[in-house]
Amino acid sequence: MSRINNFDYHVKKLLDLGKNLLTKNPHLVSETGKINTKGDKTIAMDALIEQEFIKYLRSTKLPVLIYSEEIGIISIHPKPKYLVCFDPLDGSTNYRIGNNLLPYGILIAIYDGIKPKLNQVIAAGMVEMSNQLEFRYFEGKTIDKKGNSVIIKQDWPITDSTPLYLDLHKKDYYQIYAPIVQKLFIRNTGSTIGNLTYVLSNVACGMGHPRIKSEEIGAVYALIKGAGGVVVDHKGKDLGSVVLDLDVSYQLLGGVKNCIEFVVETI
Repeated sequence: MSRINNFDYHVKKLLDLGKNLLTKNPHLVSETGKINTKGDKTIAMDALIEQEFIKYLRSTKLPVLIYSEEIGIISIHPKPKYLVCFDPLDGSTNYRIGNNLLPYGILIAIYDGIKPKLNQVIAAGMVEMSNQLEFRYFEGKTIDKKGNSVIIKQDWPITDSTPLYLDLHKKDYYQIYAPIVQKLFIRNTGSTIGNLTYVLSNVACGMGHPRIKSEEIGAVYALIKGAGGVVVDHKGKDLGSVVLDLDVSYQLLGGVKNCIEFVVETI
């Protein structure tokens, strides 16, 4: 496969670029005065990683359309065939206040087509900086940073000590997931990437989010599916056939099949 069409190669290059920027600038937390596409304040590290990712993708001359949380759609090719979505700094609050203890990092997904379904992710990756963890998806498989296949364990019991990581950022999120309390051990890392890391590292049976962002969902979907998990909405429908809409957010439950089915039935 030629390097220009090896999308795993480009995902790896972007992750390495982002890791290098985060390592060299551990406290680049000042606000830029701008509001991103989701209505949140942009901090300097978000903007820096986004700027360098765009510069890299321009240099490859790949026929891609870019979507980033900070700016939105960026056109860099007259006839794009692929869509690149990324969150340059997921868990920005953890980055600002966590002293490198709370999880934060980068999420990237590359789709076949510019109006794709979620199951059309052809390459994806994430890096979680606090624990120096990295996972990539390519050719239907999820691998760790050493290239080893990642398979999530399938024998989690349904007990009040089985960890399930849920986004609990807003009051109504608590209400959605209230029926699961004391049936599973509900936790939250304060970031999508942290919750995802725990699923892929086999320290949680699953993760959930009532409104996961469009720039995040592709990477989460691909990485969990590639590790042998399921990814569905709150009604239990597989998200693979959903056409990506960059302007909306999504319900998501992902992880071990029996635990996710239990959550669907319970809520």
